[in-house]
Amino acid sequence: MSRVENASVMAAPATRRFWNVPNTLTVSRLALALAVFALIAQERYASALLVFLLASVTDALDGYFARLLKQDTPLGRQLDPLVDKVIVAGCYIYLATIPDTGVMPWMVTAIVVRELLIQGLRSHLEGQGQPFGARTAGKLKTVVQCASISAVLLLLAMPSPSPFVLLLARDALTDLAVALTLYSGLSYVWIAMPSLRKEP
Repeated sequence: MSRVENASVMAAPATRRFWNVPNTLTVSRLALALAVFALIAQERYASALLVFLLASVTDALDGYFARLLKQDTPLGRQLDPLVDKVIVAGCYIYLATIPDTGVMPWMVTAIVVRELLIQGLRSHLEGQGQPFGARTAGKLKTVVQCASISAVLLLLAMPSPSPFVLLLARDALTDLAVALTLYSGLSYVWIAMPSLRKEP
């Protein structure tokens, strides 16, 4: 067997390992995230909401199929939350530039800093062979963030002026999303501290 053929044989299993069902859904969510950003920039908020909801569905499905098909991998454990952070942080950044969305620059800053910090921590520990998957607080944070973004997009898509009760619910969801973002970030750091202290 030639060196080229041998390299092809060795590369094939790695390709199959990456392009499994959950990782394919995760990569598709990244493409959907770019579509959401483009639609928000074009002020097509109803379409952005529909694509964002579709992306949220793929987020639930990739974890389900990873468990069902036993295709959970270290790469997938890092890629899935990374893509979540891209779409959530990106949406909040775009929405903060739009007047009267209830999304403040300090909120976006807190969310982005938390997400970068925890993703760096996850990559560091996973790189040392220590699993650092999502916890309950992190999953709840993601759900509320998605609900907050959906509420903002929904009200942007509705004719103005929006009913006060809907504005109140939107702002409450955004405030709760920020609070859970900070709380879950602190809890992740607390959980990781014993592992970090053991390092030379």
